[in-house]
Amino acid sequence: MGAYMAEPTLECRHTGQQVPYQIHKGLAPLYVFQLSEQWDTEKHRIMRQLLADIPAAATDPNVLFDQLPTYGLSDFHWSWLDKAFAFRSDDYNWFFLTALGRIQATCVIYHPKESRMDGERIFYIDYVASAYWNRDRPNYGKQFGSVSRVLIAHASHFAIKTLGYRPGFCLHSLPTAEGYYRYIGMIEYEVDAEKENLRYFEASPEIAGKLAGEAHHV
Repeated sequence: MGAYMAEPTLECRHTGQQVPYQIHKGLAPLYVFQLSEQWDTEKHRIMRQLLADIPAAATDPNVLFDQLPTYGLSDFHWSWLDKAFAFRSDDYNWFFLTALGRIQATCVIYHPKESRMDGERIFYIDYVASAYWNRDRPNYGKQFGSVSRVLIAHASHFAIKTLGYRPGFCLHSLPTAEGYYRYIGMIEYEVDAEKENLRYFEASPEIAGKLAGEAHHV
């Protein structure tokens, strides 16, 4: 469960400084506990901001739910402790990105998954998320950008080099993230009724290989 590679850096958008980070692979309870504590604290702080900004959200659940994406809280209901218990078998791999003593992002992959393109083995991203302080919201700009992309790149490199799969991965996207997956060139499929009507995306070998290549340079 040791750290990947030498310490690369991310630019802190608040200070302009380069900050070292590490990527850790494996479901280490310590990281899950840290993530849960740190992210829940920030999540509750942002919720208080939302309620202060939009008082109607305190009494009208429809107003509250409509505002969650704007405040980076589309996954407000997720429990990472529950996910750690549910996804701890050998066909899951966890990745954590840490910097400044905090969990900046996490990614959980499942494998193998059959590609819709050619039936070959690829991996499925069950969850990928950046910390709440790494998401834009009203009157606040994220501290670190691209942290989820960095983890996807490392997961892709791991799947190719360690698992022996051809480049490729797939996922079901939250509506707020669909634009990003289109932007990086993933192939868009229909919404999946069995996955809460989330849209399915798959990365071609070219796109996945390019992302995996980024992991070599950090």
